[in-house]
Amino acid sequence: MKKIIGLIALLGFASIVKADDSFVVSTKIYDNKNLISSPILTVNPNKEASVSVDDLYSFSLKVIPANDSTVNLNTKLKLGGESISPSLVVQLGKEASINIGGKEFSVIVIKSSS
Repeated sequence: MKKIIGLIALLGFASIVKADDSFVVSTKIYDNKNLISSPILTVNPNKEASVSVDDLYSFSLKVIPANDSTVNLNTKLKLGGESISPSLVVQLGKEASINIGGKEFSVIVIKSSS
């Protein structure tokens, strides 16, 4: 019985520790293959983060953990008067990119403990 209680306590502690994890998202934003910006955002799970530069662009994303090696990204990029809102499944530490009508961004997501 003590082993079961200890295991439950350990799993509860692991969940608490995992809840404090944040993600570092390195982004490159392109307009017609021209690099516009390379913002790096620290994002808490299931919370939206955003960056914008005057009227040039705005970029927002939400990182939703899927498992220990992948996350789901809900994104929105406004660039050159156009807006795209793709959702991506991204493997941690691997680059993922999307190009829609010349509006492109790439991301690398890593886990960072707070």
